[in-house]
Amino acid sequence: MKRDDGGVVNNPLRVNIALMLERERAKRGLSHMHMAELFRTADGEKLAYRTYIQTVRQKNNVTLTTLQIMANGLQVSVAGLLAGRKKVPEWAHRLDENAIRKRLARIIDFERQRRTLHRYEMAELIGVAEATFTKLQRASGNISVDTIAAIAKALKLGPVTFLFSEKIPPTADLAVFDKVEK
Repeated sequence: MKRDDGGVVNNPLRVNIALMLERERAKRGLSHMHMAELFRTADGEKLAYRTYIQTVRQKNNVTLTTLQIMANGLQVSVAGLLAGRKKVPEWAHRLDENAIRKRLARIIDFERQRRTLHRYEMAELIGVAEATFTKLQRASGNISVDTIAAIAKALKLGPVTFLFSEKIPPTADLAVFDKVEK
């Protein structure tokens, strides 16, 4: 994805994430420094302040792993960060970064089969190398929001709409999650 003269990429997911972070910061009455302190990895390490600021300024190609850290710190869902003010189905709020990777893999495979494309043709269509496409299909690797937006654009779909569409049912993992939670 290309940057404008100010270094900002035209990616609606970046916009949604930045808006959500700013909204949460204002709601909590925190400075940027204190907001960034909320974001810690499972090992207790802080997310870099620079990562947070660049994300708020929409200059950072944030990954699903980083979004999960932010969502955990704010006690919101990854889907909520990605969607911003857009409404998503309730089940989408229970998806973690791994479930979103799996969902993206299912969507890509669904679209590839629907369009009767070979794997290399689908990789070409969505603008990634075949090795990257293989990682996407296997739901592995740390996928960035720019990659998600680029896939959506190539498929002529809205990034939030296609990720959380009811056309493709929630992943099987969610059914297991629901049983454990009840």
